[in-house]
Amino acid sequence: MNFDKLQEQWNQENNEVSLPQNLDKIKEAHNPIDKVRRNMKFDLISQAVLTVLIGFVPYAKRNEWDFQSISIFALFYVLMVGFMLYYTLKFYRFYKQSYNLSYDSRKNLMWFAYELRLFIELYRALTFIMMFLGMALGLYFGMHFNTTGQDIFHLKDADFLKLFGVLFFMVAFLLGLVVLFMEFVINHYYGKYYKKIKNILNQLDEE
Repeated sequence: MNFDKLQEQWNQENNEVSLPQNLDKIKEAHNPIDKVRRNMKFDLISQAVLTVLIGFVPYAKRNEWDFQSISIFALFYVLMVGFMLYYTLKFYRFYKQSYNLSYDSRKNLMWFAYELRLFIELYRALTFIMMFLGMALGLYFGMHFNTTGQDIFHLKDADFLKLFGVLFFMVAFLLGLVVLFMEFVINHYYGKYYKKIKNILNQLDEE
């Protein structure tokens, strides 16, 4: 009987030793989670403000804008707002749900890591969509308001190919810089915190 009591106490002591270690690792994840939510809040506010400001672009030079220019801009703006609303609603839903869970269990940490991974992929997709929409709009207005741009199609074939090659290289180079910059931003604000949370989960799995 005494042996059973001693064994029971020994088991309780073992549980008491292992539990705080797990709790310490779980608490360790709170810091990156808080930073992710802070960055998400900043992103949601800045994107909303930027979207509104872009809508006032035609008023900056309204005397130079004809009906066709305003119509094209309105089309691109509606597309941009549509994509922004779709992704922003998903971001906001994840942001709000993240406050409804207490991150004192492995299950909740796994949920946050999974949703954060989806958020990063959606954020990356939104960035590329906005980039290509912006480039298409910029190309249109560059051709529309620049009279020299309209003369490009009247060049000789050899000159046109040379100019096209230069423009293609410049656009590809610019695209590469933008992609690298956006990947850096995504990793800086979200990616590195996702890796920290995944590392904590891996440590919990090993125990």
